[in-house]
Amino acid sequence: MRLKLRVFGVPLHPLLVHFPIAFWLAVPVLDIAALLAGPAPWWILAKGATILGIVIGAAAIAAGLLEYLQPSLAGIDLKLAARHGIRTTLAWCVFTARIVVAALLPLAGWSMTVCLALDLIGCTLLVQGVYFGTRQVYQQLEEE
Repeated sequence: MRLKLRVFGVPLHPLLVHFPIAFWLAVPVLDIAALLAGPAPWWILAKGATILGIVIGAAAIAAGLLEYLQPSLAGIDLKLAARHGIRTTLAWCVFTARIVVAALLPLAGWSMTVCLALDLIGCTLLVQGVYFGTRQVYQQLEEE
């Protein structure tokens, strides 16, 4: 049985993925602003964007995994899809770790720098995942 993962006729996974991508790519910029201009309001905005990305990202990962596990994946490069899923899930884990670190460490320049380092690692994984996901989509379009 094939699940219909759609909202208003739009596939759920591609609908959701844009939000964590946008939020998480903004987080390093907000953290740099917090380091240079002081924490308020940049640090709170960075934490909020990270949390929103984590929540929506979890839904996007779940939808993507359900699509990956569908029995009829004709034309899908499963190896490329797996690379996409692994990179984006690792990015999700890094941003989740970033929120834990931000919650546990005192607010100081060094702790914001640690969070910025985690942001950059997460963004690197995210960009790799986006690349693999984009390749997946365009390979499917070329085969149609």
